[in-house]
Amino acid sequence: MPTSQRFDTIVIGAGIAGTAAAALLAKDHGQRVLVLERAPFIGGRALSYVGRGDKVVADGVEMDAAAFRRSLPFAHCYLGRCTPSIEEIFEQELLDGRTFEAGGHGLFWGNKSRVDHLMGHLGVGWNLPVNEGLGFIVWNGEDAPTDHNQVVKGKPYGWMSKEGFEATMVQLRDMATTTFEDMARLMNTPFQDWLEQRDMHPEAYDYIKVLAASQTAQAEPSMYSAGDFIGYMAIAGRIGMNLVTGSVATADEPGCIAIPQQFEKVILEHGGMVLRDTVVKEVLIEDQRVIGVRTRSRSDDNEYGAEQLLMGDNVICTIPPKYIFGVLPPECFPAEWVDLLTKQFYGAGLLTGWCGMKNPQLPAIGIDERSFVYMPGITDPAEGFIGVVDMVMCDFSAWGDRTAKRSPVAETEYLFSTALTDAEMRDPDRVNRVIDLCEDWARRTFPNWDEDLEFSIWTPSPEAYGLWRPVDEDRPDVVSSHVEGLYFAGDQYGKRLWGGGVDGASLSAIMCVDAMTGHDLESEIMPEYHRGLPVLTV
Repeated sequence: MPTSQRFDTIVIGAGIAGTAAAALLAKDHGQRVLVLERAPFIGGRALSYVGRGDKVVADGVEMDAAAFRRSLPFAHCYLGRCTPSIEEIFEQELLDGRTFEAGGHGLFWGNKSRVDHLMGHLGVGWNLPVNEGLGFIVWNGEDAPTDHNQVVKGKPYGWMSKEGFEATMVQLRDMATTTFEDMARLMNTPFQDWLEQRDMHPEAYDYIKVLAASQTAQAEPSMYSAGDFIGYMAIAGRIGMNLVTGSVATADEPGCIAIPQQFEKVILEHGGMVLRDTVVKEVLIEDQRVIGVRTRSRSDDNEYGAEQLLMGDNVICTIPPKYIFGVLPPECFPAEWVDLLTKQFYGAGLLTGWCGMKNPQLPAIGIDERSFVYMPGITDPAEGFIGVVDMVMCDFSAWGDRTAKRSPVAETEYLFSTALTDAEMRDPDRVNRVIDLCEDWARRTFPNWDEDLEFSIWTPSPEAYGLWRPVDEDRPDVVSSHVEGLYFAGDQYGKRLWGGGVDGASLSAIMCVDAMTGHDLESEIMPEYHRGLPVLTV
């Protein structure tokens, strides 16, 4: 088996974290980096598509309906229910000109997020249109009409009593003023415990639980850390945004995949390489020291051939914790650590529906089409779901004052998304029940829903938001304490990390590079409120 040239750092995975870390090492530290990606496209869970006639395109790869279906597992999701069938959707060119995401993506705090700061540091960027409104639609039960509310900043919430609204404002202000030291103390506290300790008004309790589920992709608040959610609320004042304006962003065509594509530009401009269709079979370790990786290429044009030993001084692994021992030899690590990562980490899942519409729907019920819309509690607890399932909805094509490049002119695309547990997302009966309820809700909320609906595509993703650790366990750190030269990056790596998704992956990449180089890009790139948690001395 031939041996290639040596690299300073080899990165496994070309998602947000992997491409970001490689870009920082290449640009700021002059390293020769190699990024290896098993899929024929980069992006990882940030995978997105653009319709082109009767095909879709992702990262330059053109796909028909069958290839589209096969691509979804690379983003940790699968094809659920479609109306009409996915084959008919493609044949009728219903996706032409539309941008949509695999599994559903949103960027918290929009164009003032961690990833935006990171792109700015690297000298790249992308348009990230934000919401300009907040809607709240009250579910009154199956087959019943709904109540619609446009939230106006500083004014009472229409669905709440005076007492409930005042109590809610108290809780929101308290979270907004939480110190980062307090957040650090809350990282091992289940959010459910925090809620109960507050002894808050029931309306405030329900509202905050809805917000938390949408930010953590977990319906059950005992399954995630209070610190991870409260951090999102704590930076609102510091960042100069609020739930009504700028709380979430999308990405213009070609969608969120544009972010790792921008990072790849930096890698290539500074002498690095990105290989697609390349499977890492094994990280090579000798005497508890990384020496490289063994790969297999699935592409004829991969310059390194079918199977190769690639040598590197360092390896960054961005594979989610539960799966890393598919490439790492478990015998090099303590058995209890292997058990923790492989058996106790669980997915934070989102059930996402993409609906193409001929006309806007929100204005018909008095809600600004630029809004991010919450619709809580669509399941009956008696049905046995773990936690109350809440739904969010938005029209990305209307964001940025309708400048978002997401759909053909005069048409709209609605995203529905809800948090289910890892186990529920793998249960077809559970998934289909929630889809049924959501579609019933849409028909009873919007008078022209069935008439204007062109298609719907539901993509359940058991790990859309990555993996959550058990609340009483720390995240694995970005630097291995067991193997020299081995590092980790991604939204579940970093003892000081808080949050998840794209923002978590962005900060983790910076932490990883700093651990490897001994520099402090974290302080250089990120304002104080976007940095990792302080190390507590007491």
